[in-house]
Parts: sequence; C-alpha cells; structure tokens
Amino acid sequence: MALTKIEIIKKAIPVFKEKGYSATSMADIASVCGMLKGSLYHHFASKDELMSQILLYLKEYFVEKVFSIAYNEQWPVEKRLERLARKSEEQFLEGPGGCFMAMIGTETVADNPTFNTIIKGFFADWKLAFMNLYSQICDRKQASKLADKAIVMIEGAVLMMRIHNNPDYLTSIQYNLVEEYRLLQIKLPINQNI
Repeated sequence: MALTKIEIIKKAIPVFKEKGYSATSMADIASVCGMLKGSLYHHFASKDELMSQILLYLKEYFVEKVFSIAYNEQWPVEKRLERLARKSEEQFLEGPGGCFMAMIGTETVADNPTFNTIIKGFFADWKLAFMNLYSQICDRKQASKLADKAIVMIEGAVLMMRIHNNPDYLTSIQYNLVEEYRLLQIKLPINQNI
C-alpha cells in the first residue's frame, strides 16, 4: 500500500531529527518508508521540498496542539502555562534531537531562506502563545521580553539536555517557568496597559 505525503512526513521526521538535515539522504527516507527512492520523488521533488513540508507540518501541529493551550480560557493562566510547558517538554523529549525547529534552523539558517522563514514563523507563534499568558500580569512590552526569555531558557535547556543526555535540564526549566510566573503574579501589578 502506497504511503501518503503525510505518512512519509511522519516517518521522515525521526530520521532528520536523529541525523540532521545534511546527513540525511532521500535514500534514508525512502528506506524508512519502505519505498524506492524514485517513488519518494513522486511525492517530493527534492529534499528541500520534503523538509519545507515537514517544517510546515510541525509548525501547524504546534499551533493547533501545543501553542493553542495558551489561549484555552477554560483553565487559569498558571495552569495553561504549566500545560504548555509540559506539552512542549513531551514533544522535545520524543526521540533524539530535542527541538526539531531549532536543530534544523541552526544547521540550515545560512543556506535555506525558505526553511528560515518557516522556522521564524514557528518561533513567532510560540512567542505569541507565551505573550498571551504573560500579558495577563504585565504590559505588552514586558510580556514580549518574558516570552523571549522563556523560549531562550527552554531552547538552552534542550541544548544542555542533548549535550549531557539528561532530560532533567528541560524538566527543571519547565518547572522554573511556572514558579517564576507565580512570583511575577505577586510582584507585578495587574496589567494596566491593555
């Protein structure tokens, strides 16, 4: 039975996550999909096209399944932050490599503007999700700074997790983000600028 584009994308993600963009060949992807390399080209004209589709798929997944948590008003803000952190952690701990977007972005930033644009969009969406939470307790400018800080802390923890092969770095940062939010609720006046 022939695989769909989405099935190929899902099978290709762990290969790219483990080997990186440059070290992964279309033959590697065809092999994991149980198809001939030529059949893979029937779905994707090039490795660049395949990666672009993977990045768009992952961006959409995160917007719908992860970042959307920040906007779910049925939970208190602190609970949303906790769930957003936990869901992000689950995604980054799945298989080797940590954050797929950061890994591919770091490897290809100078070589592929299409990838760079999609990855910037991913991080912009992630920032907006955090800003939505932080704007409940501070003005938009401060919320923007706190959102940037949260993403940088998480990505730094992912890097340390990869280097030391220890998920505690990521788990610790996720916990710290929630604790910091609790402290900010006490310290900062309720948002007056929105």
